[in-house]
Amino acid sequence: MTETQESLHFLDYWRVVSSRKEIVIAVALLVVLSGVLITYNMPKSYSASTVISVKDDEPDIEVVGQSRGRFDQYFLRTQFEIIQSEPVVEEVVRNLRLDEKLGKAIGYLEALGDKAFRRTVQIISGAMRVQQYRETTLIEIRVTLSEPRETVCEDVATIANEIARVYRDQTMRRRRDVKSKALEALEQSVNDLQKKVAAAEDELERVRKEYQIDVTSSAGGTDSTLTKVHIREVEMQLIRLRMDLETKKARMEKVQSLSAEDLVAVGPHLVDDPALAELVATRRRLDVELSRLAESSLGPKHPEVEKAQAGLREIQVKITEALKGLRTAVQAEYEQVKAQYDTMAKMFEDIKNEERLAAGGGHREFDKAREAVEHARKMRDELEMRYNEERVEEKIPRTIVDVIEPALPADPTNWVSPDITLNIVLSILMGLAAGVGLAYFLEYLDTSVKTIEEIERSMGASVIGVIPQKVKAFTDKAADPAHQEAYRVLRTNIRFSKKFQGGKALCVTSGSVGEGKSLTLFNLAYVCAGLGERVILVDSDLHRPRQHRMFGVSNAKGLANVLVGDLSLEEAVVASSIQNLDFLSSGKLQTAVHGILDSQRVKQVVAALKQSYDVVLFDAPPMIGVSDASTLVREMDGVLLVIQHRKYPKAVSVRAKAMVENLGCNLLGVVLNNINISRDHSYYYYHQHYYSYPDRAPSKGKAS
Repeated sequence: MTETQESLHFLDYWRVVSSRKEIVIAVALLVVLSGVLITYNMPKSYSASTVISVKDDEPDIEVVGQSRGRFDQYFLRTQFEIIQSEPVVEEVVRNLRLDEKLGKAIGYLEALGDKAFRRTVQIISGAMRVQQYRETTLIEIRVTLSEPRETVCEDVATIANEIARVYRDQTMRRRRDVKSKALEALEQSVNDLQKKVAAAEDELERVRKEYQIDVTSSAGGTDSTLTKVHIREVEMQLIRLRMDLETKKARMEKVQSLSAEDLVAVGPHLVDDPALAELVATRRRLDVELSRLAESSLGPKHPEVEKAQAGLREIQVKITEALKGLRTAVQAEYEQVKAQYDTMAKMFEDIKNEERLAAGGGHREFDKAREAVEHARKMRDELEMRYNEERVEEKIPRTIVDVIEPALPADPTNWVSPDITLNIVLSILMGLAAGVGLAYFLEYLDTSVKTIEEIERSMGASVIGVIPQKVKAFTDKAADPAHQEAYRVLRTNIRFSKKFQGGKALCVTSGSVGEGKSLTLFNLAYVCAGLGERVILVDSDLHRPRQHRMFGVSNAKGLANVLVGDLSLEEAVVASSIQNLDFLSSGKLQTAVHGILDSQRVKQVVAALKQSYDVVLFDAPPMIGVSDASTLVREMDGVLLVIQHRKYPKAVSVRAKAMVENLGCNLLGVVLNNINISRDHSYYYYHQHYYSYPDRAPSKGKAS
């Protein structure tokens, strides 16, 4: 039972699409045509890419004694974000003067004025895509643009190569700036130590002269004592702390001198802070997202824009806090090393004082002065050696960024968008969807009669006949003989109707004009006559008579003349060319025909015709808008209501049916007319057997 309901439900949906297939096809073709036209008129976008290799800050050749830095798992991700950073894009825009070029091509240069540069930066940021080749140090920089159309193929390659060059130059400049500051600090420390050496030598010479010590005879000093050994160890530690102190000092001064944005760019290189690198990467992604949302014409109050801006503000606050913590950490490291150095220096001085007190005489003072000289010289020599090594290393070439594959101009015949095939396929799918959707929408708006079930549900009347489309009068040579079966079914349903038992007079009416009642009645009369019944067809539609045209006779005299007494009924009846079928036309009067259908006179005419014929058929006016129909239907044995499929709202037919019943008439049922069998598959069973019957046309001749 469930399967049957689902099948019918599906067929109902298919019926809607099939019945309005012209609309579906037309809308689909319109959408496809629009898609094709839009696609072929869209500006073509071209892309070019350059591939670069990014390495850590190391010289191309290894310096003797150089220690390798540890692996930084965030290095490539950091460089990935730096390439997309605004400083890089801004320098590219300035170098190539893209704000003028793109501003003129797209048309925002004069409109935005000073803001044109910022708009260009956003366009280039949106046009740039950076991706890392997995498990390698290679990064691809791809630029995709559609403007300016005349030079876009060359421009995308130029911009991609310029981005790689600017990124390389900025990276080298940042490294040189940091290195230069550190070398300056080391050089100053060497000079300070040189002054200390000179002062210590002067003190040594003063002591020698004061005590008149011969340097060659003072070899038997106390150099081998434990105190001397301890002094040397402390002295070596002090030297190492001094070197570490100078390094921390140089880094602290560099961090304090940088602005917030510069510190964001170089911070991951100065301090191993993965959290800061992650925050910077997150801010870059949010900047790109805001640029994408701005390009999609979303307003500043749009939820997605507000969400992205809120996230950007939150990340910026975190970055600010991280930078503050970075500066504090660098300063704390410097102060910690300085405290250690001061403590060690004090301890060194205490040890020397103790050794001085322990030793007596001029030799002990001389040894102390000589140790001071040696200590100062060692510190100077160690720091000077480190300084010279750094100077040598600075002169060794470094290839931090290497262009592996420069970008080439794009092929004018190979654009990346629009994708014509994809757009056409999408247009077809969207067209079909739009067509089907419009068909269902029109079906929803259409309140006309569509199915037998609707008639029986909304009107409470049985459908006793279904007439297909393109039916002609059976006297027409172009008429399809197979259509006669629909009228035979209608005649059979009338004859076997319990409401029409023993009845002869049958009236056919409709809710409004143009529903096909006249043709339905004529063909019904033709079929009844062909089956041997004596039939008369009366055209009682005095306002819009049609039957005389199908019979091919004059309408000069007829029912109207009989009702006013100008003619007798026998004189007005005409024998047609169809055997067993007579015809009474509507007739014409010199005066208006309104109100001539007097109930008593109509009753007499109907009674007389029922005595002479087996079947008496009246073509009545529509029920709505014409009062004659109300007078006529009351005198009939039965009434048929013709409803044209998909023409008038159901309310018209419901109103006509209610009027017939209110008059106390015998409504036999409804004839559903003008069904398109090829579309409305639910009516197939009414006509599937038409062609299984041999053609049966009634013989022609005069009625007896």
